[in-house]
Amino acid sequence: MFWQMVTVEYSKITKRAILWIELALLALAVLLLHGLLYATLRLSPSEEMPPEAVAQIEETLTWPAGLAGAMSFAAGPNLGGLIIIILVGAVVAQEYGWRTIQLWLGRGVSRPLFLLAKFVALLLPALLIVLTPLLVGGLITAFFSQQMNGAIPFDQVNWGQLGFSVLRVTYTLLPYAALTFFLAIASRSTVVAVGGGLGYALLLEGILVQLLAFAGGAWARIGYYLPAGLARGLLATNSGLVVQVEGASAPAAQYLEPGPAALGIALYALAFLGLSILVFRRQDLGG
Repeated sequence: MFWQMVTVEYSKITKRAILWIELALLALAVLLLHGLLYATLRLSPSEEMPPEAVAQIEETLTWPAGLAGAMSFAAGPNLGGLIIIILVGAVVAQEYGWRTIQLWLGRGVSRPLFLLAKFVALLLPALLIVLTPLLVGGLITAFFSQQMNGAIPFDQVNWGQLGFSVLRVTYTLLPYAALTFFLAIASRSTVVAVGGGLGYALLLEGILVQLLAFAGGAWARIGYYLPAGLARGLLATNSGLVVQVEGASAPAAQYLEPGPAALGIALYALAFLGLSILVFRRQDLGG
């Protein structure tokens, strides 16, 4: 029964236009950035660009680093976190207005089981969010590799590590998905769920943590225990294909070790999911 519910919920999500619009925009962002970098490299006079900058752009545009760079778009602290927030807020909160929740509960399904199935169904779309920039970025950087180096270096890619990197990046999306899931259940409002999730990601992690970093000391370390800091600690394990999270200019050693970071991410996700179940069990769905 549980996996049947997951399948039905996943089917409902994939039939929503918002998922495919988000994936299309994500693919477009990857293409646009790589196109701009390539144009900058080709159109800017070489004497006006430091050799280090030229080398960094060339590395970003070619394999194997180009694969990791493209996948970094989908990391929780980056564009992927914002996309999963919008998706979860829309597909969860809108069901209150459509009154589809009562259909499952009317069949004798328990409320905790229903919510668990709905959250699990969101994992595959989260994986699609990671695979989209990897596939699109992989194609365009393969083209640039051929153009700039005369060959596509398949032998330089650690394919096994690439597969684990996909799972790690997907894993960093869980706290953002769970937070928005909780806000959607608690408020029954798409606006509150999406707005609250984006406010957290953009304001708290995007601005407040940066201000605390300037304060230094223990204040700066607060950011290491938030989902963004935990994600950067976890993604440091992507040796050979390290996903460079935007804004993570500090050395990886300053963040938590990958093991504690992974545990912290799980605790965030489980805590928000547990709060969602507690709130949902007491909600009046009648009327």
